[in-house]
Amino acid sequence: MNDFAKITPNQIRYNLINLRQLVFEVTDACNLNCKYCAYSDLYTGYDKRENINLPFQKAKLIIDYLYEFWKESQPKDMDKRVSIAFYGGEPLMNFTFIKEVISYVEALPPISRIFEYNMTTNGVLLDRYMDFLVEKDFVIMVSLDGDEQGHSYRTWKNGSNSFHTVFKNVKLLQTKYPAFFDTNVSFNSVIHDRNSIDSSYSFFAEQFGKKTKFVPLSYTNINPERWDEFCEIFQGITENLNQSRNCKTLEHELFLNIPKTYSLMNYIRLYSNNVFNSYSDLLFSKNKVRICPTGTCSPFQKKMFVTAKGRILSCEKIRHEFELGIVTDEKVEMNVEQVANKQNEYTFKYIEQCKKCALRSNCNVCIFQTDDTPYNNATCRNFSTQEMLELSFAKCMEHLEENPELYNKILKETIVRS
Repeated sequence: MNDFAKITPNQIRYNLINLRQLVFEVTDACNLNCKYCAYSDLYTGYDKRENINLPFQKAKLIIDYLYEFWKESQPKDMDKRVSIAFYGGEPLMNFTFIKEVISYVEALPPISRIFEYNMTTNGVLLDRYMDFLVEKDFVIMVSLDGDEQGHSYRTWKNGSNSFHTVFKNVKLLQTKYPAFFDTNVSFNSVIHDRNSIDSSYSFFAEQFGKKTKFVPLSYTNINPERWDEFCEIFQGITENLNQSRNCKTLEHELFLNIPKTYSLMNYIRLYSNNVFNSYSDLLFSKNKVRICPTGTCSPFQKKMFVTAKGRILSCEKIRHEFELGIVTDEKVEMNVEQVANKQNEYTFKYIEQCKKCALRSNCNVCIFQTDDTPYNNATCRNFSTQEMLELSFAKCMEHLEENPELYNKILKETIVRS
């Protein structure tokens, strides 16, 4: 059985030195009023939306703070890539900030870092700023739920559908910059009661020659007073797909977007003994490696998120009360020892369950995505006995027996690339 280890300050420092993505909440303002937005009153756990822009001075302070860590690691033969992401609200509503940040990082003394840029946008302002986004080689994800009916929850402030504006702007980008559109633009579609995987898949294939990423509504941090409304809107990926007349064809086309195929991928990656994350995995048994309770990412292991009010978090999906630091008007207030202590305090609430859980070596549960994290005696809903784990293995094997081609497809197209 694995021993459980605490996060150390040195691990936090290592993560900051090797930070892969810095995400700015450019503004908490938005020009739309999407019914199921994570910042709508359908959910709780975020700062009140007050039409605040993140000041460039705060962005400069956090970049300077990280720059001091980056100076500790300057490989001679390769440059590390750092992605700077712009998030909202609608980030293009604070376009001046975006330009200032890019100008600043590109003027920094060379430090073995290559800066790349990405953005999630509702597409409403794309026509105004696409030339700059193309010039800077942005990777852009556009939130579009399908055709006019499918997109009808993404409304203007007056309640009218934003579809025609978004569609027109995306078409303009495709026409004006076809090569960029092919390589740098993707789509994100929320599945709900007004669209379907079948119709949305056809829409993106016919209109843009692309696929979209289908996601269900988040079912964490739901406002208890809006639970009935959430249930009316919610549609699961699997149940929606099962209603399609082209279910089998879509399962093949959507690949890992299908929950049971994604589960199969994780089974092959974690339990087949044919996949190794690094050379050290060939030398050491997983059961002898000390692990942290839960599958929560080590702070800044993947990214750092800075809110419009200057809160510093590990991810944009985390409730704002779990900030790990803050950027004031004068400085960055964050201490690696305190960050480690906070993380350990949160994760070790689950330690007694983790000790008995069959998933303890391969947990994928983020504690910040559970509704009971702030409270003592926290309970993990994903706790698994050995019998439950073996049942999930059996379902994976059944899916693989029905679709034997998936084994090679997963190994060659997914795991090798990750």
